[in-house]
Amino acid sequence: MLSSHPRVVAYSELFMHGGEGTPNWGQQDLPYWQTFIREQGGGRLARPFQLWRYLARALEERPGVDAVGFKLMYSQLTRIAKPLMPALWLNRIRIIHLMRRNALDVVLSKEAGQARRGVLHAREGQPVEAVRVKLSTKDLLERMTAHERQIEGARVRFKRVGIPYQEVVYEDLVADEGDGFASLFEFLGVEPAPVSSSLQKINPTQHEDLIENYGEVRAALEGTKFAAQLR
Repeated sequence: MLSSHPRVVAYSELFMHGGEGTPNWGQQDLPYWQTFIREQGGGRLARPFQLWRYLARALEERPGVDAVGFKLMYSQLTRIAKPLMPALWLNRIRIIHLMRRNALDVVLSKEAGQARRGVLHAREGQPVEAVRVKLSTKDLLERMTAHERQIEGARVRFKRVGIPYQEVVYEDLVADEGDGFASLFEFLGVEPAPVSSSLQKINPTQHEDLIENYGEVRAALEGTKFAAQLR
């Protein structure tokens, strides 16, 4: 949705593990990081210098554009944090930390994506396979807790670096896009403008429609802090 703002350029997951070619989402004039370094060559010792060149291309000033950025997942941050964090600080990057309060939804999103053979997103009008997933209750609480740890780990890491930082809760943004994006535009220093997304919702809202062993999951979450997250 940020990418649809006329004065914002937003790249997708440039540092996605296994990313080859050019991202299919967001701005598409820069290859994935892994494609870039393979084309550059030079070995591991050259990586920090290549990273600086890569970020310079991604973040370069453009006519009519007030903000440029990219999407970074927790797992990607962990892999590349050591060379990336100083670069973010020197470039005075503004961090928008989009967090999902419902950890069960995060687990389900990953499981449904695997059931659809890696399909995590779909554009409006694109056919989407209806799936139901069976969750393992043995490690469910562990996976949900791990999600909370990832949130806290990223929060601590970014605040420690000392760069402009703002948190956004996904569920709150969905409930009130107007105020939510107005706050983001102010943080980014861009004028408010209507934004939209070409993505469609691909999973059912009610968990009972998505979870094959719903009763088992409800029993596993009963009495825990995650119980209220089950719809």
